[in-house]
Amino acid sequence: MAAESATPDQPRCMFPQTRALEVHLPAGFEVADTSRLIWLAKRAGFNTILLNCFRQGYTTFLSETMRAYGFPDQDPQFRGNDPVAPILAAARAESVKTYALVEGLCVGGAMGRRGPILRRRPEWGVRGRERLGRASNPPYLCPVNHDVRRFLGDLFHEILEGYSFQGLYVRHLHYPLEQPNQRAGFCCCDYCHRAVWHSLGVKLNEIPDDPDHPDRYNLTSWQGKQLTGLLRYLRLRAAKVSERSLVLAEAYLGYGDERLPPESFGYADGCSWAENRLAPIAVFRPLPGTCESDEGWIRRIIAMTQCALVMPVLSASPESKLTEILQRLAFEPVAGVVICEPYDLTAPPLTQLVRGPWREPSQIAEDQPAVSVCALLAETVKRLPPDDPVRAFLADVLRILEPLSGRWSATQRESLYENLLGLEERIADERIVLGNTTPAVLRNFRLARQLLRLMEAEL
Repeated sequence: MAAESATPDQPRCMFPQTRALEVHLPAGFEVADTSRLIWLAKRAGFNTILLNCFRQGYTTFLSETMRAYGFPDQDPQFRGNDPVAPILAAARAESVKTYALVEGLCVGGAMGRRGPILRRRPEWGVRGRERLGRASNPPYLCPVNHDVRRFLGDLFHEILEGYSFQGLYVRHLHYPLEQPNQRAGFCCCDYCHRAVWHSLGVKLNEIPDDPDHPDRYNLTSWQGKQLTGLLRYLRLRAAKVSERSLVLAEAYLGYGDERLPPESFGYADGCSWAENRLAPIAVFRPLPGTCESDEGWIRRIIAMTQCALVMPVLSASPESKLTEILQRLAFEPVAGVVICEPYDLTAPPLTQLVRGPWREPSQIAEDQPAVSVCALLAETVKRLPPDDPVRAFLADVLRILEPLSGRWSATQRESLYENLLGLEERIADERIVLGNTTPAVLRNFRLARQLLRLMEAEL
């Protein structure tokens, strides 16, 4: 935990903080490489692995579900080998948590190449609106199609039932962004034609492109609701395996003086998902063309922490400003970060983190929120002088709540939430003066309040 002498000029890591590393196993990956991979990740300061299990329409493991639907039962490059089980075993030995990284609706490769699912079931795919006699058909599944939903639910259920993952990390839960303007169109498959007519009473091919037209506005809202419904369905399927299975969903986050249209985000409303707690943590990725180190985007991430637990997706390429961004976020109530490819675990900037913003160890934020709340309150107590009344109050809270092992009543949770909010307001208004510990204390209180709300979240 951070020392009492920490100041804003000496950023300390947040506690708790989920530090997640995206892992895509390369062709030719050997089981013998497993221990070194996990060791390097742990040495770099990561406490969570996002292990790719479903990518470009293939599973890393041998899948009975894929076989039952008539698809290849495993990615050919891993044929005869199950790399998932040994990685989970190695991670468990190092106390590293693991999520199954799944590419939800994207089932193809680079340059629009279609994977095996759409080659066998082309009617499942998103179909673009015909222009100049041809249609753009990106390698994405249609989220409206009930057969698609059932397939994804069955596949993800198999992953969680067959392996001891913490939960699912779902990427590409949006309509495809198309060139050149990086905005999504709307799906014109036969299934959507019928569903739009049934839901909105209009013919899909007669809806104009004018975004201000009532029919187009209603269609935009309707498409966003389909993605929200799919996320809710996947959460329910995960809960059937285990009530402790978590589902994290990644979405795009933009910023600017003007509100960006929903098609810029592929109609996935990550802000709404966060505010309505459809996922325990809102994971946000910059829009294509947006620099993650841009101050405007970082401020937008910080603003989102007011309504949810938030993690930004950051890159770790040599030219990235990863260390500077983490230092910028050190005193903000973000729940953690996700580091995406490309990266090198043996080179900067990842080898620099444990000597900088990650020099203190941490635990994941979302696993046991009651434990995380107590850790934040205890860390705050250590920062405050012995005669401080805020310190005395927090010490009393810990004496009451810690022995309960997370079995806190709704009244206790709500009372603590309101007390922390009241203290925040008085500290921010300088009615309570804490000196150079103020940024860290405010961060801890805000993060603790979001964790208390997570304890109340229900499917």
